[in-house]
Amino acid sequence: MPIFFPDNDKRKTRLIELATDTQNYLHDAANEYQEFKALLDHVNSQVASIYKEANLGQPNVQTVDVLKALDAASTVESEETLLKISEVIVDVTGFIGTVKYLAPGATRLLVRSGVMSAERAAQQLTRFVIPVIGREVEITVGDLAGNIIGGVIGGVAVAGIDLGLDAIEGSIAKGQLRSALHDVYPLRTSTKISLDQSKELKASLKAVKTTLDTISGAGIPLTEEMIKKLIANDIQPSIEATRLINETSVVIHLKQLDHDRHSWNVEDEH
Repeated sequence: MPIFFPDNDKRKTRLIELATDTQNYLHDAANEYQEFKALLDHVNSQVASIYKEANLGQPNVQTVDVLKALDAASTVESEETLLKISEVIVDVTGFIGTVKYLAPGATRLLVRSGVMSAERAAQQLTRFVIPVIGREVEITVGDLAGNIIGGVIGGVAVAGIDLGLDAIEGSIAKGQLRSALHDVYPLRTSTKISLDQSKELKASLKAVKTTLDTISGAGIPLTEEMIKKLIANDIQPSIEATRLINETSVVIHLKQLDHDRHSWNVEDEH
């Protein structure tokens, strides 16, 4: 690149760094989502079994579409995005409000399974930024940010993506790099928030499973009120923890990460 724009190499390195972080968080979020779904199915069965053991009528199960929880206009039809949740769990205050944070992991899973194209998923992922950190990210398929985000969600190694910058005049490359940095930076933040929220949601179900494992077959006289209270008591600490996961707390973590690896972050937000 021309010597008149020496920071372009730093911008390129930083863009790859941000995109790689985002890709790693998405990969982990997709795994968390899969594990959450499997654990949810198990807990639903446990709840039904406990109700039967207590001679109670079977609890209702509510179906929640993860993508619609994020965007009511979502038109994706896939079993991958549907969660069947016992209403005993749904009724716990704050639980359903956190389901939208599973959307990025579910979206990555849809791409992995071939249900959704990387381009469409990239658009879905950028819409997630608005309700999470209040910023809009606009990408166009074919532009620098679009290529990067499409590669990120498609699972392509970011360092291997052809940015197409070598043949571009320095000042134009600078503009494209800065624009892409401004889009990928908030995407990294929102994706990390999603991952951390997903972990807490899974933790809440693990707590419920442990309790149900303990009382199942123990011969303890149970009422519906007691069961609901036990489940709520297990879930509530994680719900409280999710309220502490926000842009402020996550940015503190990410800034420490950048500091520790000596990242060039001069233009992340400018």
